[in-house]
Parts: sequence; C-alpha cells; structure tokens
Amino acid sequence: MGADVDHVLAAIARAAARHDRPDLLERVELARARLADPACRVVVCGEFKKGKSSLVNALLGARVCATDADVATAIPTYVRHGERLEAHVLQEESPGSARGSAVPAPEVDTVATGHGGPAARALEIRLPRELLAGGLVLVDTPGISGGLASSHAGVALRALAVADVLVFVTDASAELGAAEIEFLAQAAALCPVVVGAVTRIDLYPQWRRILAADTEHLTAAGLDVDLLPLSAPLRHHGLRDRDRELLLESGYPQLTARLVAEHERVSGSGGAAAAAVGAGVVGQLVAEVTAQRRALDADAASQEQRQAWARAREQAADLRSAGSRWQQVLFDRMADVGAEVELDLTVRIRSLRREAAERVAQMPPARLAADLGPWLQQRTTELLLDHQSVVRAQADQVADAVAEQFGSAARDLRRGLDLGTDESGPVRDVAFAPAGAQSVSRLDMGLVALRGGSAGAMITHAAGLVLGLAFPVVLPAALVLSTVLAGKSWQSAQKAQLRALRADTDRAVAAYLEEVDIAARKDTRDAVRRLQRRLRETFSARAAELFTTANRSVESLSTSLTGDDEARAVRRAELDAELDALRSLQREVGAVLAARLPVAA
Repeated sequence: MGADVDHVLAAIARAAARHDRPDLLERVELARARLADPACRVVVCGEFKKGKSSLVNALLGARVCATDADVATAIPTYVRHGERLEAHVLQEESPGSARGSAVPAPEVDTVATGHGGPAARALEIRLPRELLAGGLVLVDTPGISGGLASSHAGVALRALAVADVLVFVTDASAELGAAEIEFLAQAAALCPVVVGAVTRIDLYPQWRRILAADTEHLTAAGLDVDLLPLSAPLRHHGLRDRDRELLLESGYPQLTARLVAEHERVSGSGGAAAAAVGAGVVGQLVAEVTAQRRALDADAASQEQRQAWARAREQAADLRSAGSRWQQVLFDRMADVGAEVELDLTVRIRSLRREAAERVAQMPPARLAADLGPWLQQRTTELLLDHQSVVRAQADQVADAVAEQFGSAARDLRRGLDLGTDESGPVRDVAFAPAGAQSVSRLDMGLVALRGGSAGAMITHAAGLVLGLAFPVVLPAALVLSTVLAGKSWQSAQKAQLRALRADTDRAVAAYLEEVDIAARKDTRDAVRRLQRRLRETFSARAAELFTTANRSVESLSTSLTGDDEARAVRRAELDAELDALRSLQREVGAVLAARLPVAA
C-alpha cells in the first residue's frame, strides 16, 4: 500500500543527498515517514448499551473494551497496533497525545468506565492484531443517550472531528430514534464516511424488519449510510470453532472488508500528499542542475539565465525576510481571524443565554429540572460545532491568502497542507447542574396559609370588639376574611417560590454558559495560535529551500565558466546524465500524483 509512492520518494531522497540538499532530503524523509504510518481512525459511536464495545472486541477477537451489563465506557478508548498487549492513560482525547502512566490489565475496565484507577481524559490500548498493523485505529466512545443532548455528545464529536470513518452502532431491538438520526446528520457533516452497524441480530428475530425500517428512516433524512447486520456471539463462536458459515453469518467479515477498503482509501490520499512533496523537491533539483548545465555554455542564453537566477535569489531572500509580504499578510489576517472568531463565539453565547432565559420563563416549573438540562446541552453542542466550522473556514481563507502572496512555489504546499484545526473539535465537556431554589414543602405552604387565615380572624375579632358586634355576627365574616387572606398568602408563597426557582435557574444557566465560554475561548485561541505557527513554519521552510536553490544556481552560473575545455566537456556529460535521471524521476512522480488525485466530474 503506497509502495510505488515510497519507491519514487526513496529515489528522490537519494538525488537530494547526491546534491547535498539536507533541507530537501529532510522534507522527503518526513513525507516517507507519514506514508509508512498511514493512520486511519475508525470512531465507534452509538447510544448506551447498543453494543459498541462488543463490536470492537468482536472485530479484534479479543476482549479489550468493558462489556459488563452494569458498566459503560466513560472515556474514549483508542485501540491500535502494538508488539504486545499494553494500556496507558492519555493526557488529551487524541491518539497522538502524550502517554501517561501505564494501566495494569486488571484495571483497564475500571479506568475506561470511570470507576477507579488513575484519572484520564482517554485510554490507549495496544495489541498485536493484523487488522491494526497497517495503522488502523479503533476508537470506542462513551454512549450518547439523547443524541446531541447527551452530556457525552461532545466527546464523540471531538473524536469525529479527526476521524476517517464513523461506525454508528444501533441494535435490532427497536428502530432508529429521532435523537440517533439527528446525531447521525451532524456526524455525517464531520466525518467523510459513515457506516451503520445493527447489532444483536441473534437476539431479535425481527431484525430484518428493523433493518428495513432503519434504512427508510435514513433515506428520509437524506443520509446515505450502509447498514450492516452484526452478531458478536456468532463471531466469537465462529472464531473458536473455526466455522466459516458462522463467521459469515455474524456479518463481521463484511465489516472488516469495508474498514480495510476505507483504510486503503485513506492511504491513497496520504500517497497523493507525499507525491506532491516529491514533485516539489525534484522540481527544485531539476532547476538547480539546469542552471549548472547552462552555465557551461558561454552564450547569450546563459547570461540571461544568470540574470534570471539573480532575480530569483532576490525574490527568495525577500520571502525569507521578516518583512516579506506573505508574513505581513499572515500577521494581519491572523489578527483579523482572532477578533472574528472571538466575536462569533460571544454573539452565539449571548444569543443562547437569551434563548435560555426565554425558555426558563415559559417552561412549567415542574419540567424545569427534567427538560432544561438536555435542551441546554444540545443547544451548546450545536453552538460549538457551528463555531468550529467558522474557525475552519477562516483557517482555509488565511492559508489561501498566504499561499497567494507567497507565489507559485506554494501550489504544492497548499495542496497537502494540513491546517490541523480539527484536532481541537468541539469544546471539552462542561456539565450543567441546575441549582434550583430550595424546595418548599406543602406543610410549609400550609403554615403560610394558616398564618394568613389567623391574621383574618384576628382582624375580624378586633373589629367586633370595637363595634360591639355579637359573636354570631362576627363568626361568618371572620371565616370569609380568613379564607380570602389564606388563599392570598398561598398564592403569594407560590409566586415567590416560582420567582426564586427561576432566578436560581437563570443563575445556573449563566454560570454554565460562562464556563462554556471560558473553555471554548481558550480552545479557539489555541487553535488560532497553532494555525499561525504551522503556516509560518511551513512557508518559512519553503522560502529557505527556494533561497538555497537560487543561491546555489547563481554561484554555479558564476563559476562554471572556469577551467579548460576538456574538464567542461566532462562536466557537461555528467550534468546531462543527471538531468536525464532527474527528469525521469519528475515524470514518474508526476504520474504517481496524477493517479492519486481525484478525477474532476
């Protein structure tokens, strides 16, 4: 996989070494290293207890994820290839993040389910499996019961932001729900490939009807998702008994074949980026050797070439300088991006706060505790996803603007440039805990009403004493007034309790959104800083390469006319042979690149 790309890159690396170009050699070797480890991240998502962890275990033929009935995955678990079985906690929710302490095998389940062991944002498990050997990474995520309203939706969507394939897991017990379809629609916008897995077909005889109904629901929602019926027990029995029919009936060979095909697709796109690097490097070597060859001819063309390379050196020197135009564009545009994305986040948070206040004011008090939290969690997730799309769009615009100022030498750079803005994904989870007013019992409310009624009785009794009214006359009036005042006291107490409840809820919403704002603002600023640093480093390295090529070409044009005719003839033959070899490499890498670029419709 990618052997032809690596073969031509190895030849280009040898050419760069022959010409003493360590800068170009380093770029080719980095491309080869990325090509040798083409990671393909397969994220497994679904609601609680739908069989996500069982699916991962069945795919690998090993129990690596907890599947007990009374526990559930609480943090992302990354499963990748290793020489032996081992587990480590991760400092961030990314398979490339720093590995923390090792986790003994007996404690893996407790860490993954959040029931003990060292605290972790994520867990990485390595084991020797052929399916993982080529760079496939399986990601088991926490359940998303409630779709986007789930408190774990952000975790799943963060994983999807850098995923190559999503395997969405449901089971054959019931048709897809509205929350699942809503989540799938959002996930399909983040992940290029979505595969559906309908598990536990061995438990439910009506699974074919459920499969057909799920397909109809997805089609109605405008989602193109293939659904694969699966049975983990049949898979395990087939592996244990070496029963080919059971293995085929389990559905897992079909899922494995699909994942292998998607892995090859991802590797192919990585091959295109690597081939683009090779094309840029060999182009510079051809230009340098061409300049050396023309310098051996004392004619007008060589003089013109000398002047052209002198101008090219000046342009490359300008690209290297801190005051170059592309550097100014990068600085100015990144300042604008920082301000625009912060304003976007501020506007979205304020709008959600107003929306929440209106909802709190209109929602029946009895439903506040049950309904407000899921609604607010869903709206926050949607808000942050929309905000992330703004950040990514701004990143692409900045990269295009910088590449335009840099010039034609940036064409292959921009094609394979990974801006890395997706790795932050939606902001880390912030839990909403409605404070609620202190509950008032019906006994307390009764005492309030009793106090109001007592006041009515006292007023009536005092009026009777002053006016000299008889008790039979005072008693009915006292009863009426006491009843009225007791009712008024009850209503006032209810209104005061409702005002206190809504005021406490408003404060809880404000505190929650403030935490979301702080976390999201930090993640956004970090993403903008990473983008600026990546663009600056990438284009600065290319400017240095161009300057080296131009400078060496000018020097060769100035010195190659020295020496006798025989030495110059020998040198001409050497350079002609080298040019032929480099141009052959140029054609080869061009063909490899053309074969991997998407064909225009």
